[in-house]
Amino acid sequence: MTVRKVAFFDVDETLIDLKSMFSFRAFYFRQLLGEERGAQAETAAAQQIDDHLRQGRDRSAINTLFYEVFRDHLPWQVAEAAEAWYAQERLRPGFFIPASLHALKAHQREGDVVAFVSGSAIEFLTPLSRELGVNHVLANQLEIRHGRFTGQLIPPQTIGIGKREAAQRLMAELKVAASECHGYGDHLSDLPLLESVGHPTVVARDPALVRHAEQAGWPVLQPTIPVY
Repeated sequence: MTVRKVAFFDVDETLIDLKSMFSFRAFYFRQLLGEERGAQAETAAAQQIDDHLRQGRDRSAINTLFYEVFRDHLPWQVAEAAEAWYAQERLRPGFFIPASLHALKAHQREGDVVAFVSGSAIEFLTPLSRELGVNHVLANQLEIRHGRFTGQLIPPQTIGIGKREAAQRLMAELKVAASECHGYGDHLSDLPLLESVGHPTVVARDPALVRHAEQAGWPVLQPTIPVY
């Protein structure tokens, strides 16, 4: 079958109503260490991120720091925890952003290829991609050595311009025209991805990105409005 276009979806706060990285980490710590110690570990990890944000570190550096907590952890253990985390979150009302989920399913009905483009990790997004039938997950890959995570990411990171580059590689691989493709995002850091396709759509969360969308004449989806 000839692929005519791809629809690229950011995931966190575009398709689902949370930041999967941070939500999963909190769940994982509690599962691994118990409620009290897990909560303490999450608080310490979050404080470290906050400290770096106050120092003006860029999103790439923050992403690198985030994944260091998985150093020496077993991939299968993280994957099992991701399944349990997803099963829990999936049942929560409001987990999916209705307008974005509606758009994704519409693309699938049209026969478009759907791809996730996310700064989260492939391991965290696997249950979601499986449920929604999304076969292309352009997300961060955790390095494995001697059967354990090293805490490092395999370059390039899929944030900012990394999202654009990942999308461009897939479009080239599938031999589709960027002008025919769609992109969905909610944060100003998604702008490189959105500008790389012919049909960008913004989920209204980041005022700066919404202003850009309005000036550019892009569609804006409201995340809290149900779609029937």
